[in-house]
Parts: sequence; C-alpha cells; structure tokens
Amino acid sequence: MFRYQVPYRYYTIAKFGFGAAYLWYVFDLFRIHSAIWHNAAFPISAPDNLIFSGNVFLDAYLRPAAVALSGQTAVWILFIMSPFVVGLYLWGRHRLLQMAIGGWISLSMILLNSLVGVFNSTADIWVNLVFLAYGLSAMVQANGGWKTCESGFSLAQWRANPVLSSTFAWLVVLIQFCVYFFAGINKLVYGWTPWIHGLALQNLAYDSSMRAFVRDISVPPLLAFLLGYLTLFQRLIVPFGFFLRRYRIWTVIILGSMHIGYAILMYVNLFPVIGLSCLAMVMPPVFSNVSHKKIHGRKKSQDAVSYRMQPAGRISRGVLVIFSAWMLLEPLRLIKFPATPWENKLMIVPAWRMFADGGATAGEEWRLILDTPQGPIDGTKIALGLLPQVWRDRFYIDDILHEILIGNTGPGTLPEKLAAATEHAYASSQSLSNNAPTVLGSSFNIYRRKPVFEAGKSL
Repeated sequence: MFRYQVPYRYYTIAKFGFGAAYLWYVFDLFRIHSAIWHNAAFPISAPDNLIFSGNVFLDAYLRPAAVALSGQTAVWILFIMSPFVVGLYLWGRHRLLQMAIGGWISLSMILLNSLVGVFNSTADIWVNLVFLAYGLSAMVQANGGWKTCESGFSLAQWRANPVLSSTFAWLVVLIQFCVYFFAGINKLVYGWTPWIHGLALQNLAYDSSMRAFVRDISVPPLLAFLLGYLTLFQRLIVPFGFFLRRYRIWTVIILGSMHIGYAILMYVNLFPVIGLSCLAMVMPPVFSNVSHKKIHGRKKSQDAVSYRMQPAGRISRGVLVIFSAWMLLEPLRLIKFPATPWENKLMIVPAWRMFADGGATAGEEWRLILDTPQGPIDGTKIALGLLPQVWRDRFYIDDILHEILIGNTGPGTLPEKLAAATEHAYASSQSLSNNAPTVLGSSFNIYRRKPVFEAGKSL
C-alpha cells in the first residue's frame, strides 16, 4: 500500500508538467501583483477586510505579516527564485532537500495568493496539493528508498526506464481520483436538475469560460443530453480505472481527451496542464516476461528490490493514512459545511465544484453604468480595463457577479471598490480630454444573454 508502479519516463514527464504548472502560476500572480503596484486604486479588497484564520487576535498579527510577505520585494524574490526551485525539484536528489523544496513551493503559492485570493482557481488548489504530497512523500520515505523509488532526472535512468514503486505517484493518483470523483458527486448535489435532464451543456455554452468561437452556440438537445451523461461517466466511473492496471491506459485516453477538449474550447488554462501531468503518473508499466517472472518469483534483482520499497515506520504510514483519509472525507464535509478561513488561505480546500451547478448562472453578466450630467454612460469596458488582463480575470468578474446577485454591494465590498475605481478612471480620462469629469454615481445592471432551458422541454 502507498506505492504506485509507474515507468520512470512518465514519472519524469509528470514532474516536468508539475513544474510548468507552478511556473505558470507564479507568472500569473506576478502579473497580478504588478498591476496592483502600478495602480494605487486597484479594485481589490484591502487587507483589513480579509480573514486569515477567523481568530480576531491571531488575524491582527497575520494581516501585517501577509502584507510584508506579499510586498514588491518579496514577490520579486519568489518570482526570480521560481525557475531555480523548479530546477532543484526536477533534479530530485537528497530527500531532505526535496522535502524542503515541496514546502517552499507550497509556501510561495500561499504567499502570492494571500492578498489576491479573488483570482484563485480550483486548479491552483490541485497544484498546491501535489507539491504538498511531494514534500510529504519525502518526509515519510526511508533514507535508502528515496533515490530508488523517487528518482530525480537522469539521462541514464531515462534510457533504462525502470519501473518505480513511488509513494509520490500514489499520492498524486489519489488526489486526482478525488478531483474527478467528487467533481461528479458535487454535480449531482448542486446541479441535479441540469445534469440529469441534459441541460448543463446547453447552459454552459453561454458561460464566460467558453472561448469566443464556441460561446453562445446552441447545443442540440440530444447532443447536450449525451455529453452531460458522458461527463458524469468520466467523473464517477472512469477514475476507478486508476487502480486497475488493465484499465489504466483507457482512463488516460478518456480523461486526457477530456482535458485536451477543455484546453481547446475553454479558458481553463492551468487545469488541463495539471490534469494531463497527473495522468502521466497513471500510465501503466510494461514488464517483459523475464522481469515479470523475476518480480513474482521474489528474486533479489535490483528492479524487484525497488519494486517492494515501502515508506519506513509506523509513524510514516500513519501520516499517509491521515492524509489519504482527509483527501477522501474532507470533500464530503465541504458539501454540508463551508471551508474554514485558514483552509482557504492555505489553499488546501478540496471542494471540487467545477461547473457543479450545471451553468445555473451561465450567461448572466453585469454592466457598470455611470451616472453623469450628460446621461448614463456604460463604464463596463473601463472597469474591465482596470484588471491585469490575464485569464484569471474571469474569476474576479464572476465573483463580482455573485456579489451583485446576493446584494453585497455596500461600502468596502469588491463591487463598490470596482465602481469607485471605474468612476475615478472615467473622470481622469475626461479631464485629459478637457471634458466635464463629473460622475454623479454608478450602479450595476444584470442581464441574461442565454435562453432559459427548462427541464422536460429540451428533448
């Protein structure tokens, strides 16, 4: 238990993918922080409005610490060091060093995200959990087992392509199983009607995550119905193939095709990267007849010894049991109870709810209308122009939408800050053009661009 057999080449490809996902994350967050540095009125929640632990006394110390560790100097340090850290991670030598690398990567993700969580995605949580699993596997591994079972990059190893019996691979596969399976469970919990009645894909065709060339298309009802059930099959049934060797290649093909499709059709940039990287760990080993007989005949060849490597000690196994139980049980708790503030800030909330509501609010968008002496002005483009112009902007835009829908637009809220920043930007542009800069006020309007699909009328 707690080991997964994976060919060295695919294990290494997966690690390269994880490293690329982390570098992409760092670059995204660096751009977001850069936008804040260059705009003192950037429409983001002030640190005083953020909750870090939920404890008033503790948050009084965590807030200034977060501000200091998310400052311009700190962000530059994390940005510049990220390629070097990934290089050490891919090098993979020395167990204690790799444990520190896993911890550093996770900590850097938390620090970069601490003040700008509104741009956070579910894929970021996935990436963070993978690197936590890497540090954990280094912590529990026996001193003599790390080099054999968790080999770093080596041309000689690449040519030989041995089969690793990896604790890290086992944890990665467990995390990926939970991502898919509980994403399916949440679809049934939060979006039973659209997913069961085949409306979800019709709704999601109007979602802001869709690329321009497919957005607003009318999905034929029968096709939407079939694709909806295919999605549920991919989430609820296919992931069990991770643990059955003869089906592992089919799970890679099915889920890999899904991720490639997502990358083509949707703005979910980091999600396919981490998903395909994890699937590389699922690729099954291919044993020759000779090596297969040696392993099952318990001969003491080097491959057979590495094949049986186990994490050392009861404490180590206990740690792995606790982590595994948490990955499997915490998503169930989150269905009924919200995540705690500290879970959110540590980016360890395994609430896999990607499109769980079946597109209930897809197609709804907001407009920001400025009230001026010359009449109403549509300030939506001005508001959107204030954002960092990265793919993560849509999370901010969606958050604004949800805040408006629940009526949370008062002083200090994100919509209020965006409105104030937009009014200021409009007034400044008018002044530069020698026009009247007066803005009397502003308001948000919600409009729906999609037709309303009703259960029982789509087929």
